[in-house]
Amino acid sequence: MKHARVAAGCGLVAAALAAPLLIQASTDPVVVLFEKDRRELPTVTRGAAELVPLSQLVMGMGIAVTPNPRSASVTLGYQGRSVTLYDKKSLAQVGGELRLLSSNVLEEEGRWLVPVDSAPRLLGPLLRKRAEWRAARRVLLVGEVAVPQITVTTSVSGDAVRVTLQSSEKLPFRVQQDPGRVTVAVARDLVDVPHQPERLTGGIVDHVQFVGGRDNAFSIGLGHRFKNLQTFELEDPPRLVLEFQAAPLATAEQGASPSPPPAPHGEGGGGIRTVIVDPGHGGADGGARGPSGTLEKDITLAIARKVRANVANGLGLQAYLTRDRDQEVALEDRPAFANNYKADLFVSIHTNGFRSEGARGSEVYFLAYQATDEDSRRLAATEGGDIAPAAVAPAGSDLALILWDMAQAEHLEESSALASRVQEELAEVTGSQGRGIKQAPFRVLVGAAMPAILVEVAFISNAAEEKLLVSDDYQSRIAAAITRGIARYQREHEQRTGAARVDTRPKS
Repeated sequence: MKHARVAAGCGLVAAALAAPLLIQASTDPVVVLFEKDRRELPTVTRGAAELVPLSQLVMGMGIAVTPNPRSASVTLGYQGRSVTLYDKKSLAQVGGELRLLSSNVLEEEGRWLVPVDSAPRLLGPLLRKRAEWRAARRVLLVGEVAVPQITVTTSVSGDAVRVTLQSSEKLPFRVQQDPGRVTVAVARDLVDVPHQPERLTGGIVDHVQFVGGRDNAFSIGLGHRFKNLQTFELEDPPRLVLEFQAAPLATAEQGASPSPPPAPHGEGGGGIRTVIVDPGHGGADGGARGPSGTLEKDITLAIARKVRANVANGLGLQAYLTRDRDQEVALEDRPAFANNYKADLFVSIHTNGFRSEGARGSEVYFLAYQATDEDSRRLAATEGGDIAPAAVAPAGSDLALILWDMAQAEHLEESSALASRVQEELAEVTGSQGRGIKQAPFRVLVGAAMPAILVEVAFISNAAEEKLLVSDDYQSRIAAAITRGIARYQREHEQRTGAARVDTRPKS
């Protein structure tokens, strides 16, 4: 048994978690990880875009780079496949198809610069390998890179809480204790945290949250009963165990309920920081059923866990699930959960199953008292019952509609923008380009005090789509598309509002 090192005092990691700083243009290099190699790339900033030199990006990959001064373009070639980029344009020609990049490609005195966050859209189809940009960690993955996974489990007894961080390989854990918080940092380029446990009760540990950042930090909030901490590391499998001991429980404290972790909501100009992902249905409410018996509640939970992991690991935002197991959660409790956590976005995930057998593809909705069409109204009724003015005020009261407008109008435009970006990304996976976004009176969206959407990822009633939905690969593609939509909305929201992004990464 090996004891982990615990650093006491007001350390920089915990201080950064408690007081987020505004992001400045980063001067840190970008890390490129291959299956058996690691490289750092310098970056340059042009306006709001961060770019990397193309020649250094593709170095060692066997990619031919052929500039064409006559057409102000450059072509990348690999094993008969090609990608063409154009100076001062945000378009790339990939295998005969046009792909939109996040910002313009630039040619400066013979040096080509490409937006770093769009590199996967070029390298993936060219190399026919996995390519992924992890913005929060400034890491580009190329190929089947083995990223260490850390699974968090908790157990609670009357006077102790055990938090276990189990990893897929041996990792260098560093534990630091500060007033009200314990921070665990992992000195690796990248780690994945599939999903987080629920909040804890009992007053010893309030919550365990993966914050990420440069130190891959976990933040563990201490409750009012916390007394002392013991830590140790075990092997086979590798894991760090933290034992939180309690002070004696006073009688008056029995049954005390926890409060949500403090969130940096309202600071830094209104940027996006916290996302609530809502897996539809659960428990006795199985939702729609596919021809082979697949239940909607199981698919939505699997996809929601992947979205939460993507948002936390890839976008560096706080992300929570309204349920993390097969349990029933009342419709009105789901937006209330988001409000309680002062969330900036609410995304409810469902599968469709109310139309003809041949119906297919994804649809994204935001709230409206009147549905876009009759099919949308029927769907809202299927997903837990549509709403009426009586949902917020006594029936027949003129006040009902007034309250409805006051509660929802503030967020409709932003909800529409979020829905549009998510649907555009999903369309590339599900083939639903012509479907667009819709409005319907979904009860699960009522009362959410933030932009809120409901995503019908596919038709579970369609046998072909049901087969896709049970595939881990297809679930990952759906989750990645939803995450890309959130990322696009985040970028555009900050540009529209001038919101300063808050850097929740711990400073080393």
